[in-house]
Amino acid sequence: MSGVFCKLSLVRSIRFRKARALLFFLMHAPEQDHRSEKIADVFWGDYPHTKAMASLRQTIRQVRLLLSEADGLALETRRGHLRLQCEANTAIDASICTLLSKPPWAEDMAQDLGHYLQEFELLLGVSEAFDSWLSIRKAQATQGIAEVLEAKYTTPEDEAHAMQAAKLAQVIEPANEVATRHVMRHFWANQQPNRAIEAYNTLFDHLDQNFDQDPEVETIDLLASIKMGEALPEKAPAPDAPPKILVQMKNEDGLAPEEQSLLNVLFLDLRMRLSRFREWEIADGERPEVVDLVVKIQLLPQMPNAPLHIEISNPGSNNLLWAEMIPAPQENWDEKVRTQLGNIANALSIGAGGNHAPTQEARIYDRWLRSQVLIDRWSPETEGEAIDMLSDITIDAPRFGPAHAELAGALNVRHILLPGTKQTEAEKQRALHHALEAISLDPLDTRAHRVLAWCYCHKAEFELAEFHFEQALHLNSSNSLTLASCALGYAFAGRHAPALDICQRMVSAPEAMQPFHLVYMAAVNYLAGNFELASEQCTQAGDSMTTAAGGWHAAALCQLGEMDDAHLRVNSFIGVIKKQWSLPDQPEDGAVLDWYTACFPLQDEKVRKVLRKTLDRALKHSA
Repeated sequence: MSGVFCKLSLVRSIRFRKARALLFFLMHAPEQDHRSEKIADVFWGDYPHTKAMASLRQTIRQVRLLLSEADGLALETRRGHLRLQCEANTAIDASICTLLSKPPWAEDMAQDLGHYLQEFELLLGVSEAFDSWLSIRKAQATQGIAEVLEAKYTTPEDEAHAMQAAKLAQVIEPANEVATRHVMRHFWANQQPNRAIEAYNTLFDHLDQNFDQDPEVETIDLLASIKMGEALPEKAPAPDAPPKILVQMKNEDGLAPEEQSLLNVLFLDLRMRLSRFREWEIADGERPEVVDLVVKIQLLPQMPNAPLHIEISNPGSNNLLWAEMIPAPQENWDEKVRTQLGNIANALSIGAGGNHAPTQEARIYDRWLRSQVLIDRWSPETEGEAIDMLSDITIDAPRFGPAHAELAGALNVRHILLPGTKQTEAEKQRALHHALEAISLDPLDTRAHRVLAWCYCHKAEFELAEFHFEQALHLNSSNSLTLASCALGYAFAGRHAPALDICQRMVSAPEAMQPFHLVYMAAVNYLAGNFELASEQCTQAGDSMTTAAGGWHAAALCQLGEMDDAHLRVNSFIGVIKKQWSLPDQPEDGAVLDWYTACFPLQDEKVRKVLRKTLDRALKHSA
C-alpha cells in the first residue's frame, strides 16, 4: 500500500466518527491554518459554543493520540488555530493524482481508490456544513483523478497501463463511456467479444438505472461492430473536440426596464441549459474564440406579444441555419426553450433528448422565470411580488432548490432595498431555513453556499459564514458576483487579507465586472483602510446601488480629510434615502445614518461605531 493510502487507512482506523471526519478534512488541506472556532462551528454547529469547543478539544486529543504512532503526520494546535503537519505539503486527493500519473500501479489500486471515495459517503451526517464540504470535495477529487486516468488511456504509451487506467476510471465513474469504449476495444483486439459485450451491458445497466438514458451513439456503434464480427480498426478513432457554441444577446434600443430584465433572464437561462450538454462547449463571449455555432437572441417589443427572435448561424460560412420567432417567451418558456435546444442539436447533427417535460414542472418553471425577471429588476415596486412568488414556488415545488436559494438571498437584502426597515430575527431564521433547504437539495450549487454564508453573517455566526464562502469559491472561482459577494463577506467578518486578494483578482479581469461590483469593492477597501481607492470606486460606480454607495463614499472622503466634499456627499445620500424611505414618518438625518450603519452584518461592533461617527462628522461639517 502506497504512502497516501496508508494515511487514508489511519482515517478508517479511528473509532470516533467526529475525529475520523476531522482528520479526513485536515488531510485535504495540510499545512493550512484553521481557526478553532471555525472548525467547531463546522462540526458542532448545533451545539452551544462552550460545549462545541469542549467537544473539539476532546476530538483533537483523539486524533493526536492516533497520530503519535504515525510517521510524518502531526496535529499542531496554537493560539486558537490548528493544522495538520505532514512531510509533503500536498492534499490527499492531489497526492493520489500524482501517484496515478506514474504507472504501473499496485494490484490493489482499484480497492484503495474505492475506499477513498467510499469515505465521502461513510462520513455523511456528521453535520450539514460538513456534508456540503464532502459533496464538493468528492466532485473535485473525482474530476481530478478521472482527468489523470483519461490521459493514460486516450494517449497510451503502454497498452497494459492504458487498460488498467481505463478500468480504474470505471471505478471512479461507472458512467465513463470513453473508458468503457477503451475496455471494449481491448477485449475486441484480444478476441474476447463476450467480455467486450459484458462491459457494454454493465455500462448500459448503470446508465439505465441511474440516469434513465442510453449510451452514446459511438458506444452503440462500437457494440454493433463487435457483434457483427467486423475487423478491428488499426487504431481507435481520435475523439473529436466538442463543438463550441456562442450565445449572444442583442439589445434593442428603447427596451423598457422590465423587458430588458426579461431578456437578461432568458439569455442566462439559455446559456445555463446549453452548458449542461456534454456534446458541446459554451464559448466565452468576452474572449475571441473559434466557434462552430452562434445562437443570437433578441426581444422585439414593438411586435404583438413581444416575441423573442432566435437565430442560429454558422460563423465560418455566414450561413443562417435556423431562425424563429417565439411569441410571449415569458409564458410556457420551459417547453419553448426545449424545442430550441432540439433545433441547436439538429444544427450540429446531434440529438438532444428529453423534449417532453411534465406539465406541472413546466408551470413551476414559468413562475420561476417570472420571479427571476422581478429579482433582476429588484426595486421597491417589485420586491414584495418577487418574494411572494418565490414563497409560493417553494410550497408548490419544495424540491426546486433554486427557488429556496433565491428566496433566502432576497430576504437577506430586503432591508437594504427598503430604507428604514430592519431585518427581524424571524426573517433571518426564514432566510436560513430556505438556504439550508437549497444546500440539502443541491450541495454543489454555488449560489446556495453564497446565500447560506450571508445568512450566517446576519445571524452573527461568522465562522460558519466563512466556511460557506470558501465552498462557494471552490465551486466557482471565476463568477464575478461570487467573487464580489465573498470579498464583501470576508471584509464584514474582519478578514481583510482574503477580501483584498479576491478584489485584486476581480480587477485583473475588468471585462467581467458590472458597476455594482465596484460598490462591493469600495466597501471592502474602506473597511481595509484603503480610503482613496474606495472613494474612486464609488465615483466610478455612479448611480449603482443608491441605498449603499453614497454612505461608503461620504465616509471615505471624510477619512481622507476632504470634508467639504464629504459633507456634500453625505447630504446628497441622505436626500436620496429620504425619498425612498419605507416608513410612514419622514426621518431625521441622524435616523437615516442609524439605519444605514445598522444594515451591514459587521462582526466587530467597534467598526460600526467608527463608521457612524465618521458619517456624523461629515454631516456636521460646515464649510
